[in-house]
Amino acid sequence: MSTASAIYVRVPQELLQEFDRVAQEHGLSRSEAIREAMKLFIYYSKAPDVKKLRGIIEADIEAEEIDKFVLPG
Repeated sequence: MSTASAIYVRVPQELLQEFDRVAQEHGLSRSEAIREAMKLFIYYSKAPDVKKLRGIIEADIEAEEIDKFVLPG
């Protein structure tokens, strides 16, 4: 990784406590966990199926209709 940048983020206290707890369970520091979360966010934001699912969820489609879009066949 090249030069690191510091960021400042405001989050609800409860979210931060839960995040820290989960990070600790996985043996990660807060910074390590945030880096991993950022990588996953970027990865899944680029995935075509996620974009498709996001559209389905926003469209409020019935579960049976979702299967047509998500399940193969």
